[in-house]
Amino acid sequence: MNCPKCDCYCPDHAEVCACGHRFPADNAVKDKPPDAQPHTVALRAENKAAGTMRTVFRLSMLASLLLWVLSLFFVNRLPRPQDIYAQLHRDPVQTQESIPPPFKVIKNKITYWVKPLFNYELYGLVVSQHRSDSLIDLSHRRWQDYLNIKDLCVVWGKNIDSGIYRKLKFRNRDFTCICEFPDPKTAQLFSWSQVSNNHILCADKKLSRRILAVRPGDQIYFRGYLAEYRQPANQFFRGTSTVRDDSGNGACETVFVTDFTILQRTGRVWRVINPVAFLAAIAYLIAMLLV
Repeated sequence: MNCPKCDCYCPDHAEVCACGHRFPADNAVKDKPPDAQPHTVALRAENKAAGTMRTVFRLSMLASLLLWVLSLFFVNRLPRPQDIYAQLHRDPVQTQESIPPPFKVIKNKITYWVKPLFNYELYGLVVSQHRSDSLIDLSHRRWQDYLNIKDLCVVWGKNIDSGIYRKLKFRNRDFTCICEFPDPKTAQLFSWSQVSNNHILCADKKLSRRILAVRPGDQIYFRGYLAEYRQPANQFFRGTSTVRDDSGNGACETVFVTDFTILQRTGRVWRVINPVAFLAAIAYLIAMLLV
């Protein structure tokens, strides 16, 4: 093409003539290879689609995280007093008739000797728990105490009637249940003779699965023996409380369970949502990074 200003010849793709005249910008576009423009459009469309997908995954991840966090507030929420079974207003039953002699139990290839002291049965509301196979539990592994599969902190009776249990915070350590009160007045209303931390002993696989599935807020019934037990191989020994009004070290009930029932679970929907929402958040995060 010729420059309209000086009439000098310039290549078709030229943008500026030697005389300083600047050709229209669309000359450069026309001179590009035929497939350059469609390729750019396709690339832009692809980037736009990827950006849209990232936005969708990001929003989905945030929604899943929000749902997961919300579920944490409801998954172990304690039921209202009016939703509690009537049996939980009773005190535990402890008798000494037909107590079997000491017997041997093998768990994880380790031999334990169990000495029943009393028959024992309890209806209670689980307010806190601790699994002995938890990663943070070093004591049970150090002592090779695999017979005590779980600790269950439960309340019943007046603590149910008054609804005081919903004002407290409960938590378990390896062998203890801790109650935290919001104020002294609330502490005065709490009955220490109607709360217990139970060291649950069990060697039966079916019963163990049921016990391990229990969560705070569940209403339960169990029956068995208040018992002492020991492991001769390393001289490990644990006793049991036989009264409900003691406190401090040794006040926990050690129960060899022969029957265990979950009467009512709480927060069933939230228990499903909790792991699903967490896994969904991880999946959306990975998808967002891969797009």
